[in-house]
Amino acid sequence: MPKVSILVNSYNEDRYIGAALDSAVAQTYKDVEIIVLDDQSTDRTAEIVKSYAARDPRVKYLRSERRLGLTDGRNALLAAATGDYLTYLDADDMYLPMKVEEEVNFLEAHRDYAAVYCNLGYFYDDAPEKIYRHIHHFYSGDEVFPHLLEKMFITNTAFMFRREVYEKLGPYRKDLGLVEDWEYFLRMTYAGNRIAYIDKDLVRFRLRWDSHTNFAKLALIKESAVNIFVDLRSRMREEDRKKYNIDFHIAKQKEIWLITLFSIGKKNEAMKVYGDIKQYVRPAKKAVILGLAALPSPVARFLVLKAWNMRKKNLFSPI
Repeated sequence: MPKVSILVNSYNEDRYIGAALDSAVAQTYKDVEIIVLDDQSTDRTAEIVKSYAARDPRVKYLRSERRLGLTDGRNALLAAATGDYLTYLDADDMYLPMKVEEEVNFLEAHRDYAAVYCNLGYFYDDAPEKIYRHIHHFYSGDEVFPHLLEKMFITNTAFMFRREVYEKLGPYRKDLGLVEDWEYFLRMTYAGNRIAYIDKDLVRFRLRWDSHTNFAKLALIKESAVNIFVDLRSRMREEDRKKYNIDFHIAKQKEIWLITLFSIGKKNEAMKVYGDIKQYVRPAKKAVILGLAALPSPVARFLVLKAWNMRKKNLFSPI
């Protein structure tokens, strides 16, 4: 049985899937299987992946019988995997040659950790030669869960975890919305599974304006974040709700969500959410929210879009 399962979920990614597979088969750690789930693609994905499978028996091509989407696709890949270690490779991203070896070596040497993730470089689709770093901190061990309550800082392509963790946790949840990976990491760490960070640049992540995280879906993404925090609260012990101040974190997620609601013209819904959390909102942010509520919806949308795009530019710095 292969030691590592590299799991690739692809839907109409024939522009990028070849580069992703090149990076997988070129890993210095050779004891891998590379499973590609073709989620009903209508482009050349099948042709490209099958050509790799014909040359390298480690590459396995699967085609879904119906359109699954990201969450069900991840679950189908996990169900098909046979390795002791599980790791993802998004079809438009790439591994650097030592990625799998470095993470396997860490997990082999540290049995007290359930998973590991690495640093990575980002590049824009139209300028692949320029590499950027995400401006935030990474955390290990006992620091991971409380900081995951603040923000999501683990990237799937940089992540590897033990099969036994998946067997205990079960599949990703589709019922909570579009941030199934954040929910999975929270569920994993709250259950006591420790995640380590290794400060090595081992992945290249492609930034695309047409990805599932674009602004058109932002309100749904932020609503999903609220859902996973509310669900987490329902499963927490009462002493942990107080210890981690979970009600405050739910309010912070709702605050972000209501701002995105202004951007799609749902002013009444935004103000209803504000009414639920206004005791948690700082005065400066209250002024922003009430100001947006007083503006015509097209103006509020323009301002939110402008502020969001400026924030996104400030999240990355060139190397």
